[in-house]
Amino acid sequence: MPWSSYPDINARVDLLTYLVVSQLLRHRLIGKWLTTQHVVESTHLWMHVNGELNLLQRVALASRAQELAAHVIRVSKIRFDVKALADAFADYPRLDYKSPAVVEVYSACMAHVTLSFPGKSSAT
Repeated sequence: MPWSSYPDINARVDLLTYLVVSQLLRHRLIGKWLTTQHVVESTHLWMHVNGELNLLQRVALASRAQELAAHVIRVSKIRFDVKALADAFADYPRLDYKSPAVVEVYSACMAHVTLSFPGKSSAT
C-alpha cells in the first residue's frame, strides 16, 4: 500500500517512535545499536500490540530508526539515560507517552515523517 493510501500517519509515527526509543535504550545499555534481527523483532512486537503496517512502510520506518536515534542524541536537551529510557517502557511493550524521553522522540519522529512524506496526512 503506498504511503498516500495509508490512512493513519499516527501509526507510522508511533512505530518509528517505538523503534527509536528501542534503539536508544540498547545504545545506552551496551553501546551498540539494535541488529537488523532485533529491529524486525521489535517491529513485529509493536504490530502484535498495535496492528499491521504494510511491509514497505515497516522497512522504510525501520531503516530510519537508528539514524534518527543518533540525531536525537545529538540535538536533544533531554538526557537519554538508561533509567529514563527504561521508564519509557512502563507498560512493556507499550510506550509511556507521558515520559519526557518518549515525548521528545515522538516530536522528532512526527517531524521526520511529515517532512519525509509531505502531503501524506491522516486525511489522505
